[in-house]
Amino acid sequence: MELDWIDHALVTALLGNADTRLDDLSSLVKLAPSSVHDRLERLERGGIIRRWTIQADVSAFGLQILAYVQLRASVPCSTLVRRLEPFDSVEECHSVAGSNSLLLKVRVANTQALLDLVEALRTIPGIEGTETAIVLKTLIERPVVLPAPARPGRSRDRSS
Repeated sequence: MELDWIDHALVTALLGNADTRLDDLSSLVKLAPSSVHDRLERLERGGIIRRWTIQADVSAFGLQILAYVQLRASVPCSTLVRRLEPFDSVEECHSVAGSNSLLLKVRVANTQALLDLVEALRTIPGIEGTETAIVLKTLIERPVVLPAPARPGRSRDRSS
């Protein structure tokens, strides 16, 4: 799917605030609200916009601990992913380069729940070891910053 500067501007605005009103998006890109709506639907169908969401203070719901757990594995990551999916506390799972195979972002209620999770992970066949880092304080958290698109009528390649 080819994206133009308007698609870029819409996605950038929505990354900053997914609740941005259609009228405000229309003003931003100088298109009618119906055209913006059509573009947003196209971006969803094309898998560019994967979901609409909010950010919540999850500590208000009892999830006090954010941690990253690295897994060292002796089996392919694709095998382990199926075994990790039932763990609701695993927010993200990334295949990584280096001595560890997977990096998990997890949220749990307390350190005992984290210990229970890590012990449960260690029982999964193919997981040879774990390393856990508990987040003490999040200092920077922001939406993804997209690279600037080529401006209309200009080429990105300036070497010619």
